[in-house]
Amino acid sequence: MPRSLALALVSLALLLAAPALAQASWGSIAINPETGKKGIASGKATAQDAKDAAKNRCGDPHCKSALWVFNGWGAVVQKKNGVYISALGTTKAKAFSNARKRAGENSARTVASVFSGLS
Repeated sequence: MPRSLALALVSLALLLAAPALAQASWGSIAINPETGKKGIASGKATAQDAKDAAKNRCGDPHCKSALWVFNGWGAVVQKKNGVYISALGTTKAKAFSNARKRAGENSARTVASVFSGLS
């Protein structure tokens, strides 16, 4: 294959992939475990950007990152004893189901969810 054709094919592949990569993003949920105050961020370029944005939206210096997710769903539930549990999933329902399974309580309270990524 001539070199110019190979370069053209690689360039075309990169151009076609760019829109999908541009839509790929991070999301995060931050929670103050003492008060339950929360902040949610999505559509961020990096995990750190998502975590920082969620903490800022929480608006409390005691907020902690509960989860961060790339191109998917994240959910947080609260156990009866007050402990927060997070999980990821391919759908919102699956993320909550996974969080409740991790919590070991089917009746764990719904706290928050976030979607970030390709729509």
